Amino acid sequence: MLEKTFTEKTFTLEILYHIGTYENSIHFIFDHASKTCAIVDPAWNADLFIQKITDKGYTLTDIWITHWHNDHINAVDEIAEKTGAKITVGVNETRYLRLRHAVTTVDDNDTVTLGDTKATIINTPGHTAGGICYLLDGHLIAGDSLFVYGAGHCAMPGADASVLFHSMQKFKQIADEILLHCGHDYGSQITTTMADQKSGNPFLMIDNEDDFVRYRNHIHDGSRTYPMQPVSQQALDALL
Repeated sequence: MLEKTFTEKTFTLEILYHIGTYENSIHFIFDHASKTCAIVDPAWNADLFIQKITDKGYTLTDIWITHWHNDHINAVDEIAEKTGAKITVGVNETRYLRLRHAVTTVDDNDTVTLGDTKATIINTPGHTAGGICYLLDGHLIAGDSLFVYGAGHCAMPGADASVLFHSMQKFKQIADEILLHCGHDYGSQITTTMADQKSGNPFLMIDNEDDFVRYRNHIHDGSRTYPMQPVSQQALDALL
């Protein structure tokens, strides 16, 4: 298990990598002023996460979900039961969720607050019908919508490659210096700036929707290997 820490003015972001069967990345946002914590997409090991937060002297108050897939939510109910944490999810994702606990919904450009720390919601459907990202000061938590030099598949209920194309246009508007944090460590680097993604991630380099859909659904999986490396425009054009 690998761990990384990023300290900002109002919060510390800690990430545990390679957790569980599908080697998920679990994100913890620790708000300095309130000593409260939000956990993003908790799966596989509820007690480990709760103990980590408690050992730091923080209280877990919030569970932020990026999308409904089981490998991102299979510890949500257990954590909510043990801590009473509030669960936040995108408004268009609720029909796919199978949780026992009530959820609070958010929509595009909403703000979620944890003490003095704020995160802006960005709707990024395509991998799922209602996937969202959390944009904090200097950091984007993207779930499986965008990976380092890759993007989520469009193979499960609610997914749509055409919709994902339009989400990619939103990612292109995010400031170059923002660090990307993903739901899985699939890339040649564990995190990069958005500038690196805009110049090397094929999903952010295809401007035509039809080409994008064809690449996502028929070309990508047979032409890329893990860990995913940056792609040149010339190499991408040759595939298209």
